Amino acid sequence: MDELTAIHKVALILSIGAVAFLYSSVGHGGATGYLAAAALMGLAPAVARPGALWMNCFVATISFWQFRRAGFFDWNLFAPLAAASIPCALIGSALHLEGRFYSTLLAIALAAAGLMLGWGGRNRTGGQPHPPGIPLALLIGALLGFLAGLTGIGGGVFLTPILIVLGWAAPKVAGGISALFIVVNSIAGLAGLGHAALIWQPMFLSLVVMGITGALLGTYLGVHRWPDTTFRRSLAGVLWIAAGKLILTGK
Repeated sequence: MDELTAIHKVALILSIGAVAFLYSSVGHGGATGYLAAAALMGLAPAVARPGALWMNCFVATISFWQFRRAGFFDWNLFAPLAAASIPCALIGSALHLEGRFYSTLLAIALAAAGLMLGWGGRNRTGGQPHPPGIPLALLIGALLGFLAGLTGIGGGVFLTPILIVLGWAAPKVAGGISALFIVVNSIAGLAGLGHAALIWQPMFLSLVVMGITGALLGTYLGVHRWPDTTFRRSLAGVLWIAAGKLILTGK
């Protein structure tokens, strides 16, 4: 982070707070948003990737706490998803992708996340939620966990739309499930990074404080006050801008 100018550092801190606020309101940790902000500021992937996972842990834990306290969580649906995702996230994270291939993969993930986050959040099945069978839940968990580890995100931006669109969970229950899903995958991802997960940057503390502050406000309003459609679609635009930058510049 030392390579950033003072203006870029201020912009990054404000961006982290905004991302934490908006993502936490729908039960997400915000890794895709943090990676988008890092890409726009030109921050090195070696710092951005573990930083996003750490921020995920803090912000998504707050989201989970708020959603679960309000009754928006389902352990029976979460358990098979997490059981399959954790080892796969660890494997994906240990691959340590770098360079153009990593940038292209991350760009695709960001663009897909933007599409699903902005326009994939409606339950088209109607009626009561109908959770999937355990084999299907294990398969989805494994795929999302591996993708989460590979790209340095928690997987919530993919899981929440899947849960809602397929009618597996009510929207806010999906948010609560995704929040804890993000936490466990982010921890697995950090474990897979090994020593690379350690960030010795004084500025990182400021980012954590700003993220926690944004998450506390965002989760309160998301659980008790606000609909999330506008948030998802505005965030989708940010993700697409970052994806375009990664494809064009490779960093």
